[in-house]
Amino acid sequence: MQKKIIALAIAGLASTAAFAQSNVTIYGRADVGIQSRGGNDGGVQGTRNKTEMGNGLNAGSRLGFKGVEDLGNGLKTIFQAEFGIAFDQAAGTSGTATSNATWTNRNSYVGLAGGFGTVVAGRLDGVRYGVYGKYDAFANGGIGNFTQMTIQYDRADNAIAYISPNFAGFDLILAHSRHTGVGKKSAEGSYSNLGDTNNNNGDDVLYTAKLGYTNGAFTADVDYETTFKKDIDADGNKLYVATVGAAYDFGVVKVGGLYDILKAQGGSSIGEVDQRAYLLSAKAPIGKFTVKATWGKLNNRLAGSEDKDATKLGLGVDYALSKRTQLYANYGRIWNKDGSTVGTSGAYTITSAANSNTGIGVQGVEFGIGHNF
Repeated sequence: MQKKIIALAIAGLASTAAFAQSNVTIYGRADVGIQSRGGNDGGVQGTRNKTEMGNGLNAGSRLGFKGVEDLGNGLKTIFQAEFGIAFDQAAGTSGTATSNATWTNRNSYVGLAGGFGTVVAGRLDGVRYGVYGKYDAFANGGIGNFTQMTIQYDRADNAIAYISPNFAGFDLILAHSRHTGVGKKSAEGSYSNLGDTNNNNGDDVLYTAKLGYTNGAFTADVDYETTFKKDIDADGNKLYVATVGAAYDFGVVKVGGLYDILKAQGGSSIGEVDQRAYLLSAKAPIGKFTVKATWGKLNNRLAGSEDKDATKLGLGVDYALSKRTQLYANYGRIWNKDGSTVGTSGAYTITSAANSNTGIGVQGVEFGIGHNF
């Protein structure tokens, strides 16, 4: 099941044409496969091959509950509680190929929807992460996806978001997190995820604004986000991202592209970063098959590391056994330049500093089965 930006997920829930006074739906995905990674290139050297069973390879395994209650006069209460689960191991253990191997809170919220739009609060899917998933044929899943190469807030803790109604093809998302979970500042001056012992100092605060447009087969999104640590003692700790994506569905093939700018100052939660990301992607349905291809480049412009770039190619195919069950096969290959250390990750997304994804090797292949319920 393709990971959707919160606007689409909530709109689909809130626009149900007919429902009882109170309605709860149970849903989820079971995804298990085999993955093999390895190879040397750039700063990724001396890595042996690793072959393993993996949970959530093509899209994260999950169990969720969502519901809506009609409050009258066009107003509804909506909620969703979604959890990552492991189908190949006991909960609470680690070692499989994804970050969703254990029972963990995913996109979860409660809110109100009506003619004014939708307002939700909880642990929300990252808006920029959703834009990447929308224009990458791998939808942030599978070893061929490009999102793995970038620094992402895949979800934001302590978040609130407003999703506007659609006006002449346009929609707007405004989101804010009081503390994304990156780290708080302790009384001793270091950052950690432990208790806040110094008021709100060190909280990583996030602001997001995204404008989307849809006109028939054409879609486009522009997203701007900034984060900073609330710390009166720190200076120059901000992070900025700006992302533009567009796609056109020709029927026989859907093509898309994305351009992303990320700048972070030295006091930010990821250190000093100056990156550009470029993405071209295509997806073609051929009978029961869906063929996917993605090419992307990560350009590092930080002084002293200007040539530490990385390029990735992703190829994949899904085969529909039914509307809910798919077989999949994916391939990913990374080329590092001048000591860049970007490696393949077993998870379909990571959060890391610039060129610090020291995964296992630079190429990999995976095969698996996924079932949506």
